[in-house]
Amino acid sequence: MQQATPIIESLQASSYDQNVRIGELAFFTTEKVEPVSYAALLRGLTIVYDSFEYAIAQSGDPVVQALWGADLRKQAMIRHDMSFVAMHAREIPALELAAEVLAEHIRMRSLQLPRSLLGTAYALATWYMGGDAFATKVGWSVQLREGAGLSFLKSFDTWGQTRWPQFAAQMDAMPFTPEVRQQILEAAYEALDGIEQIIGQIYPINDNPISELVTLLNPLGGNHPITNDMEEIKAVFRSHRRIDKLFPFMELRYGLKGRRFSWSDGCWIASLLDESQDSINQQVRWLTRLMARRGMPQWFMECHLIIMTEDLTQTRPQNQERYLKLSETARVLAEERRASVSDANLVALDNAFYGRVGQEWRTVMPNCGGLIASAVADDRNGVPHALEAFMSWMTDPARFPEVWINAAHETIELARRL
Repeated sequence: MQQATPIIESLQASSYDQNVRIGELAFFTTEKVEPVSYAALLRGLTIVYDSFEYAIAQSGDPVVQALWGADLRKQAMIRHDMSFVAMHAREIPALELAAEVLAEHIRMRSLQLPRSLLGTAYALATWYMGGDAFATKVGWSVQLREGAGLSFLKSFDTWGQTRWPQFAAQMDAMPFTPEVRQQILEAAYEALDGIEQIIGQIYPINDNPISELVTLLNPLGGNHPITNDMEEIKAVFRSHRRIDKLFPFMELRYGLKGRRFSWSDGCWIASLLDESQDSINQQVRWLTRLMARRGMPQWFMECHLIIMTEDLTQTRPQNQERYLKLSETARVLAEERRASVSDANLVALDNAFYGRVGQEWRTVMPNCGGLIASAVADDRNGVPHALEAFMSWMTDPARFPEVWINAAHETIELARRL
């Protein structure tokens, strides 16, 4: 039987090009490092490393926790370095957003695939930092005397000489299924991609307002405005975490692309709140029907808007009246759906579905019976292809057993009889 390539060897091979790209960024190749850019780097890394430490603690995974030893915990070091360049720090919205995006990806991993954080750990422990030569250039550029303010940059070479062999041996000694192995590689890619995005914002400085930075949330999101409030964006992130628990179907089907669209759509919806209620209703209804045509039933948006209202209000309670516009839009969508499938019938159909497939499925894929009922309502309400777009995935025999597929078709028939 062929032996699997050691995980460290696979990580090194898959991350090589990314580290080369990072090393070729203008921040590293410029003759003189701007003090504001260096201060911004430390600020961005604080967000990322804080989120990773939190994710490790939340994951409860002893393997990840054992690997990430005290020698890799950099927050105190970064904050100490920041104290030497505090006079150069200034607000850079693009940096904050890029760092928060990576931080949120890391948080989602701790909830969904905690073991994959090993890939994030590898990336954060080994990513290209330019070595002692770059640290010397920063010290000269920023006028940091006797290496003060450079402990983070200098720590990589020191760690590599003393701790890398043990780190690599620990990783290689761990048994992984092919699925987990792939998740670890994807996590490393994700972390390095996020670091590349962060550094890309700090030299030259990207001074665009947050409202114009949708592509940092979602490279496929087009060119539309988003809320200009970073705290509202964080609330949208929290709302996605909650909606993912209610409807794990969304990320299981659409993956990272679905998450990014959930973020960019949520931040676009938050940007509408200064408009009239009728305008918000009209624009969100347009998006909802578009999503339904692509296989995401309307009930999902109803729930998402209610959750967004709660999270935004918790973030900015003084703006509660403004955020309640989203609850009103959710009510309008719900009334449209209730004309075909009432709330009581939706719950009954959901319960009947899990009664057929087995309650263990509710733990893994909750609310699918309700989504099927909602897709029937969308079909009745004239959304083209709504039912077939949803059911093509929900009844795929490559994903689900026969009992699931039969129960899905039975739920459609029951909903149609209402």
